[in-house]
Amino acid sequence: MSHPIRALYDNLAAKADRPALFDGGVTLTHGELIAIVEAAAGDLGERRIGPGDRVGLCARNSWCHVVAYLAILRAGAVWTPLNPRNGARLNSDFQARANLALTLVDAASEVAAGVSARPVPLEAWLGGLGVPTPPLVADDPDAPWALKFTGGSTGVPKGVVQSQASGAAALRSLQAFYGFTADDVNLAVAPLTHGSSHYVLPVLAAGGAHVLLAEPDRGAILGELKSRVTTVFMPPTLITVLMSEANFTPGDFPRLRHLTYSAAPMSPDRIAQAIQRFGPVVSTLYGQTEAPMTIAGLSPEEMAVPDSRASVGRHFAGTPVRLLTPDGDLVERGEGEIVVGGDLARTHYLDAPGLTAESRHQGWLKTGDIGRVGPDGLLHLIGRSKDLIITGGHNVYPGEVEAALNQHPAVREACAFSEPDDVWGERLEAAVAIAPGADAADITAFVRDRIGPVRAPKRLHLVDALPRNPVGKVVRDDVRALCRRFQSRPLELAR
Repeated sequence: MSHPIRALYDNLAAKADRPALFDGGVTLTHGELIAIVEAAAGDLGERRIGPGDRVGLCARNSWCHVVAYLAILRAGAVWTPLNPRNGARLNSDFQARANLALTLVDAASEVAAGVSARPVPLEAWLGGLGVPTPPLVADDPDAPWALKFTGGSTGVPKGVVQSQASGAAALRSLQAFYGFTADDVNLAVAPLTHGSSHYVLPVLAAGGAHVLLAEPDRGAILGELKSRVTTVFMPPTLITVLMSEANFTPGDFPRLRHLTYSAAPMSPDRIAQAIQRFGPVVSTLYGQTEAPMTIAGLSPEEMAVPDSRASVGRHFAGTPVRLLTPDGDLVERGEGEIVVGGDLARTHYLDAPGLTAESRHQGWLKTGDIGRVGPDGLLHLIGRSKDLIITGGHNVYPGEVEAALNQHPAVREACAFSEPDDVWGERLEAAVAIAPGADAADITAFVRDRIGPVRAPKRLHLVDALPRNPVGKVVRDDVRALCRRFQSRPLELAR
């Protein structure tokens, strides 16, 4: 098994003169990109950065960011991304926990990067490269290639060490899912410190190119989608914003073939709207930091079937998925905690062997997600095992409540949570971001009709928008705290 960085050099002779990166007025060909990556990797070697050393990278999306990312991998070091949106305090904590050998920081992120033991200005570093010889690529499936911190949506962020084998598995699955060619142009608008980074190598391997946007400027995004972009990955919130603030039809996107969302669910009604506006190009991926990006996926062709839209698709070849039942059985159909096998799950928690052991069952990675697989083989997410609410003696997962709420046409997004209650033990509540003029009683009746009174919230909190962490995920505890501060318009509903 090869180090994922080897994909950068695939078909080099054929693609050397083709564009690889577009960043404003900067365009780099594949040949130029590889030359800079080689020099930068060699420079890291001269700075005594080698296999196993962790190198931080805190930067906005740019050609410099891509070069630094690839150079860290080419040097055999462990890429440790730091999202500038985390803020200085959290990034300082991540850097200390990671014990970084060096941290590359772009000029726009100097403050947000926090405290670095050995900071190196990114732009100045790339501007002063000589022609040092890079080291040989070391292929070792078990060797670490990335250290990433989880989004912390369920507690304190955990450090996850991903192996070369895990990175290579994600790369293979993305190549199979998208079928990238030299004609593909991917729009990198989501932060490269997270899921968007997984597209860098498979697109470049095929001879395609990336357009890099430092900020999610809506005009720039639509301009690129209407001209040269064939694939784009973005969170559902950004897709919703684009649809609400601009007029367009599928005919405006002649080259677009994949509009992929991930990191959060989209309601079937919202998916139908996206298909109507962008065309039959909507797809989704399901993964987590411990099994990056590609546990399962739903293609545009399957997304065109309305009954499939509530699912996250089918698991990828080479990445087996099972359901762990409460009785401890592993089944392919039914309901239970989603567990993952194969190379994708060859990860472990940083400095936490006990936590790593707890996350395994007979060698399978326990995702913490509760899922359901029916006769059609499609995987449906129900909720997180740790989020289980026991109300009036009934087990309720917030995910199934949120899915029902999101089906209401007036609901933009929803988050369910529990509060202590003398009668129910735990009282089911929900915060919903709604369209103007929506009726809370109507929404609750809608949910009751679909999933029954036990799973209908006893109280709705009407908010303008749900709070999100720096990764863009809704944090249940933050929503609960928001509602407790009465920064909403609560409506008490009959029990």
